Amino acid sequence: MSRTPVVEEKPRVAYEANRGQLTLTNGRLQLLIDLKDGLNPHQLKDIRSGRVYADGTYHWSTDEQPVVCGQPILTTDVNGTCTVVIPSRLGELHIEQTLCLPGEEPGVLTEVIRLINKTDHVLDTSTFACGFVKQIHDGERWQADGEQERFCDVPYRRHPETGDLCDYTMAEIATKDNWFTTVRSPDYHIQPTSLWGAEGWAWYHAGNTLLISKYNQDALEWSLLAPMERMEPDGMAKALRFGGAGRWKLGDPEGAAELMPGTSFAFGETRYQILDGEWKEAYAAFRTNTERKGHMTPSSFDPPVHWNELYDNLLWWTADTADNRVKYFQKADMVLEAEKAKEFGCGCLYLDPGWDTALSSNIWAEDRLGSQESFVQWLEENYQMKLGLHIPLAPWGDADAYPKEASRMDRSGNRMSHPDNDILHIDVLCSASSVYIETKIARLKELCRLGAYFLLFDGAWFAGECWDPSHGHSLPLTHQEHLDAILHITQSVHVAYPDVIIEQHDPMTGPGTPRYTPTYFMHGKPGGFDELWGNEYMIEPLDDIYSGRAISLYYANLAYSIPIYLHIDLRNDNEHALMFWWYASTCRHLGVGGTPTNGKIWEKQKKEMQVYLSLKSFYAQGIFYGLDETVHAHTLRDRGETVINFFNLETKLVQRQLQFRLADVGLQGEVVSIEGAAYKVTKDKISFNVVIPAGAHTLVRLKVNTGNE
Repeated sequence: MSRTPVVEEKPRVAYEANRGQLTLTNGRLQLLIDLKDGLNPHQLKDIRSGRVYADGTYHWSTDEQPVVCGQPILTTDVNGTCTVVIPSRLGELHIEQTLCLPGEEPGVLTEVIRLINKTDHVLDTSTFACGFVKQIHDGERWQADGEQERFCDVPYRRHPETGDLCDYTMAEIATKDNWFTTVRSPDYHIQPTSLWGAEGWAWYHAGNTLLISKYNQDALEWSLLAPMERMEPDGMAKALRFGGAGRWKLGDPEGAAELMPGTSFAFGETRYQILDGEWKEAYAAFRTNTERKGHMTPSSFDPPVHWNELYDNLLWWTADTADNRVKYFQKADMVLEAEKAKEFGCGCLYLDPGWDTALSSNIWAEDRLGSQESFVQWLEENYQMKLGLHIPLAPWGDADAYPKEASRMDRSGNRMSHPDNDILHIDVLCSASSVYIETKIARLKELCRLGAYFLLFDGAWFAGECWDPSHGHSLPLTHQEHLDAILHITQSVHVAYPDVIIEQHDPMTGPGTPRYTPTYFMHGKPGGFDELWGNEYMIEPLDDIYSGRAISLYYANLAYSIPIYLHIDLRNDNEHALMFWWYASTCRHLGVGGTPTNGKIWEKQKKEMQVYLSLKSFYAQGIFYGLDETVHAHTLRDRGETVINFFNLETKLVQRQLQFRLADVGLQGEVVSIEGAAYKVTKDKISFNVVIPAGAHTLVRLKVNTGNE
């Protein structure tokens, strides 16, 4: 009878210098490193289950292993954290691999790769990549259990652009074509790729999981899986590279492409965590780690529900021209929208394109709306509402509203400008121009001074190269400088107005469903943005649910506690207000707009809005738990309560029978009350029997005795 191996919880590093071998152990995780014939971390193993994740020679871009330079540097700090730094050299390139076993996190290993140029000339490092290797196919058959092992994308188990399930077999990762997009939607700029990138991967099978995540707040980077092949006598053998470091998408991180003499580049931290459970447990561990890094919802988070005038305003649906702004965006038009907002129960009037003198001028159109100060006072006194504003950044803005020297310059020194009769106003302004940045910050501060509480940073995509030497950026402009410029604008506004809420669209693709940058990127930095964008599910929000695209928001909430903002078109909803509740459940900050032509739907939505407002603290501040894609729980632990949303996305009535433990929704104690469903309580297990009409939603409320009452 086999015994479960005894697992020592505390981190430990054993170095056998005569054999040239390092053994790193942290709880159930063990890593073996050979140093004798080069730097080779070759075996990553779960001691408890016996599962081996890495079993091949560590991959270092070439067939050669880096030569170890001297002895590894071993340190242990006061909390038991063990760190190993291994200096090495691969040709002219020096590499420093730092491996860390956190003292208070059994089963965790972190890895950081630093590239160093000690020569007197530039080194091309654009093709550098490294990582652990798993042998998965010997040329004739898959390795044992290989066909059952799966890789789940974290945090997008559902693809935001297609709704497809991003949970793959080992064979799919090894053989399937992959792609990404760089602009707005999959209809544009589809890029084939042999790599699989995500913020994290849950590698799971039979109740055992390795979570492989990447974190870098200073450069764009992802956790990469790279299929590898080599010819063997029995056929084409396959292996998988994972962890480590490398570049992806449009060559990011850019800083790893080449090293100037005497410089270095550190890739972000790769985190390996062995867990019991499968993808759902990996998501919970991922969220715990990102919360530890500051990606949280503030405890007092309670923004008002927005009313967006765009949906009923003809300006957006015709053409955003100067004449149409005069025709459709007057104070009288906003009075009509404010009345609707009040009727629906909103606490903010959000103005989309049209409120300023020109697109993204960010100068209040006083000739059409009166002064901003009086507008804010009118909103407060008559409707008890705040003011929110649409703020496109440089790529989406009328360059004529900014100093001429803020525009981009091509390689030949020609200043770019908008074509005649242009109504799009895109890709002329340079996001990192010092003149643009100074002008933008000054205008945003003035808007905040005069009462704007919310700024939505739209139009943030990377517009392309700029070669103007007076702008203060590299020639040409880099992705990182574009991102740094956006962060600087955000931080500058927050220094002056820390309570203003700033929403940030993806800063590489702008408005759209693609997520180019990691979800966390720039959030959590001092003065950084406050809210994520809900992936452009604002135009066809009901279809986005049924297609599976908006189910990506469910998974984003499982992986992150960063607030998501989205406004939705109420005209798309059905008679059950399914759409309204889906986004209320998946977006901590909700916006709405548009008046349904069906009066019954409008009345139903208003009624449901009142229910939502009575429970708003659960949705804005509560901890999000997912029992499945269509059952969402929002828990306030200090109150011992949770509200659970059941959704029926089918075209027929369904009877849902669901069993879970209180711990699955973050509660413990004795059940005091349940409202909204037939139920049975057996100790800490709850069984629900819920009947839901086709395309409908049911709300259940559960309360336990916390012992504080």
